[in-house]
Amino acid sequence: MRQYYKNVQKKILVQRDIIRSLLKDPKVIGDYYEAIIVDAVRESISEYFSARRGVILAEDGQASRECDIIVYSAAEYGPLFLSGDMIVINPDAVRCVIQVKGTINTENLKDAIANLNAVNRLRPGIWKLIVGFKTSIAYETLLRICAESCCVNGIFVFSSTNRYEKEEISTQMQKFVELLKMIAAPTMYQRKDAGEYVATKVSGEGKVEGVPFAEWEKPLT
Repeated sequence: MRQYYKNVQKKILVQRDIIRSLLKDPKVIGDYYEAIIVDAVRESISEYFSARRGVILAEDGQASRECDIIVYSAAEYGPLFLSGDMIVINPDAVRCVIQVKGTINTENLKDAIANLNAVNRLRPGIWKLIVGFKTSIAYETLLRICAESCCVNGIFVFSSTNRYEKEEISTQMQKFVELLKMIAAPTMYQRKDAGEYVATKVSGEGKVEGVPFAEWEKPLT
């Protein structure tokens, strides 16, 4: 199975490269990046859930910023607004929000964290993930920054320009999909809402391993 996930990861990177070779507008390229990841998400989650781009809107009128991918319970909740692949949805319906970045750098990582912080203010139990196609930042550093945010519950990157990068990058797709499957399992099998940690993998019966928010100042080993 590990080789299967590596092949899926390679496929996604090939799709990214094709889009970059065909298109020049960064905004349009970003939209296609999101489309590539949303297809992977839809293949990973149960039929009880849907994945769309949109905004989360609370009853008191507070709203998130626009979220790249919202995974929500379509079986239990109806959208407040739905047009094509765009949705406005109540926080109680949302299971997971994913921000997608082509190349993760210091600036757009801050932007992604700010978007997820806006989600966290609406309902802390929502899982908040960042997915990037590429980065030059060491994965351990990405984990530290996300733990420091006390908000982001997972960060996954599919390629790295850091020649000292460890094995983690080559197994990111598997870890991402396994976490998604746990997060968006049928209701009866859902283990927990998001906790105060950056998840790095799922092991056993819904057990999550990761870096606790409270330990962000400690060296990551």
